[in-house]
Amino acid sequence: MQYDDDVSQPNQLPPDAVLFQALTGFMVSRSLSAVAELCVADALRDRPLTGSELAHAVGANERFLRRVMRLLVSVGIFAEPTPGTYALTPVAELLRSDHPNSLRDLAAMLTSESHWRAWGELTEAVRTGSSGSCLAFGTDAFTWFQRRENKAQWDLFNAAMTSYSAATSMAVVQSYDFSRFRHIIDIGGGRGFFLRTVLSKATQASGTLFDLPGVFEGGGIDTLGGRIACVGGDFFTSVPEGGDCYVLKHIVHDWDDERCHTFLGNIARIMDPAGTVIVVDMVMPDGPEPALAKVADINMLAFTEGGCERTEREFAALFESAGLQLKAIHTTPIVSVVEAVKRREDAGGQRAR
Repeated sequence: MQYDDDVSQPNQLPPDAVLFQALTGFMVSRSLSAVAELCVADALRDRPLTGSELAHAVGANERFLRRVMRLLVSVGIFAEPTPGTYALTPVAELLRSDHPNSLRDLAAMLTSESHWRAWGELTEAVRTGSSGSCLAFGTDAFTWFQRRENKAQWDLFNAAMTSYSAATSMAVVQSYDFSRFRHIIDIGGGRGFFLRTVLSKATQASGTLFDLPGVFEGGGIDTLGGRIACVGGDFFTSVPEGGDCYVLKHIVHDWDDERCHTFLGNIARIMDPAGTVIVVDMVMPDGPEPALAKVADINMLAFTEGGCERTEREFAALFESAGLQLKAIHTTPIVSVVEAVKRREDAGGQRAR
């Protein structure tokens, strides 16, 4: 096949350059993780620093750090206001550990052992249909996380999920009104960042944070003055009763249809007939257009046992199998709020934008 090499159009690259950029994308990702782990953005919080000052502040080799910073400046993450001096940009501000929407922990986690080794098995995962985690660790990721020797990785994963929540939670509460609910139960809610964000808007509601007991070890969870109860358990076995809203944020995409059917069915069986289920996940578009959901979907392929990002039709079928019914989908710039109710034969779904 012969390609037209005309590159006269602005920003148009020849095919080999496009492919090379795609192939080397992981090098940028790993560099971002490295500077996140070194807390480079924290060191630059108050003022720009020279390469020497920055290396001293974060305890790094100056020459090597300069080379990594040169790459990250070139792709627009950091700035270089004068040669050899580095500064934050609005993008790099998000790598500060004290930023209200910090993504530092997420940046550190995405190329940490738990993901790096699983992604390393992607070819075999595609060949065999087994997850990268099982191929790398001999078990699923969440079982691997619970081993004593992997506690640091489990802590980093939970911190990363809180970090990600900071980026998405406000968008969710701005696009969906939770104020009509009296008791909101967050299934698999981690350490409660998302539930606290929801309750900050639904000021008359109480909440229950439900997750594996190990998530709550060590305490330190802000319960909003007692408005949140922390309950340990396994949602494949049962879920707490008494909620008129059950929220699953980035939970459904972790599991295959069969296992989603189990925990969604557990919710449907004990939920009040007028209750609501809210799934916060990406919705996969049907067309060929670029979408973050398509990247996230391959992360699910590598990291989870059958997890995936789903289309609207796939969500509808999944809910139907569990005794629920898709009611509406509310979109935000990153994720969608997928709303379901108990299945009613005379009700139809609708899509909200």
